Amino acid sequence: MLKAGALYFSIIVAFIIALICASLIMLAAHYRGSYLKEIRMARLSRNMDSGISYVLAQNANSEENNIGLDLFGDQTDSVWIEQKHWGIFSLATVKSFVLADTLKRSFLMGQETTNDAVALYLSDEDRPLSVSGDTRITGNVEVPKAGMRKSYVDSRPYSGDQLVYGKIADSKRTLGGLESKWIKEIETELDFDLTKLPTLNGADEQVSFFAKAKKFNVSGLRQITTQLAGQVILYSDTTVKISAAAKLDNTIIYARSIVVADGFKGNCQLFARDSIVIGNDVSLNYPSVLGLVSKEKMVDQAKITLGKNNHFEGIIFSYEPKRSALQTLVGLGEQTMVQGEVYATGLIKLDKGVKVAGKVSCNRFIMKTPATLYENFLIDVILNRKARSRVYLSSAIFTGNAEKQNILRWQN
Repeated sequence: MLKAGALYFSIIVAFIIALICASLIMLAAHYRGSYLKEIRMARLSRNMDSGISYVLAQNANSEENNIGLDLFGDQTDSVWIEQKHWGIFSLATVKSFVLADTLKRSFLMGQETTNDAVALYLSDEDRPLSVSGDTRITGNVEVPKAGMRKSYVDSRPYSGDQLVYGKIADSKRTLGGLESKWIKEIETELDFDLTKLPTLNGADEQVSFFAKAKKFNVSGLRQITTQLAGQVILYSDTTVKISAAAKLDNTIIYARSIVVADGFKGNCQLFARDSIVIGNDVSLNYPSVLGLVSKEKMVDQAKITLGKNNHFEGIIFSYEPKRSALQTLVGLGEQTMVQGEVYATGLIKLDKGVKVAGKVSCNRFIMKTPATLYENFLIDVILNRKARSRVYLSSAIFTGNAEKQNILRWQN
């Protein structure tokens, strides 16, 4: 006969075995769930890459749109793509989803410039380009048929052994233009009806690029001193002053005039009708933009001026719809460094010690000394196309900039 304790012992053993089996089943279910989740995430990631590749293959000047794609036609691999313009760059948001699982990325796109080796473009106004002092031009140039020449300024000759460290070609009578589609968009924003907008109350704002952009009227603000990041757009029908204490990241400002205080540091796109004035010792990080879009028959000269010892990374451009007696002016102060592009449908004023790692395009150069105003003279400036970063991306606003798109910056 079995002892009574044997039944009790068998129950304990059965319970332990059941517990172990249940644990193994739960462990197997957990690992199976993790494995399936990993498979789904890998699938979502591949679909995300496909969506991004699709966006990058599109024409940068195509219409803003929102589209959904069934990648393989089996209703299981879907992406949703939203595209719009953010300043003078294209902004895309790609969402990859399978049932309730979703991945999403937001990014700015720019145009590759690897095939553009031009460091300087000067419209042909039947005037030669003169170089003096320690000026150095590295890269190809397109200049008037009158050519280039060495000159004496302030009793100093040109110190280089070559006029250009690159190829010299003839320029045309006019600059390569700017895409009208982008200019019209900027003009529409500059003429925006401010009565529809809330007033920025002085609080910090941070808006995700997955959310809707926030727009504010800052016409009544004495100056901007807050921290603004993400999809924030400011409008003003008067002058906007940006304090050195302000923190701007990705912010866009449209105004009649914009003044940036000495010592400011940030990343922003600034667009104005009349003028943009940048103080001294200002640092604007890539991809910043200074854009001047003037109107016809302006009384004063529309201009962008940068003070001394500035560091700018991005694009500076001026535009006027019809050439006027007072052409638009872009002025770079002493010891200012620009990495990117400077384009003026008018005049560019380069003070001594200016360095541009990239490309400069204009109708005419001017330089003023205490004694004389020089036209089409470059004195002690450095223009170096090869010094610009290989990963630099430009904007589709420039006509003929038809190289492929690439990711300029991840926004989220």
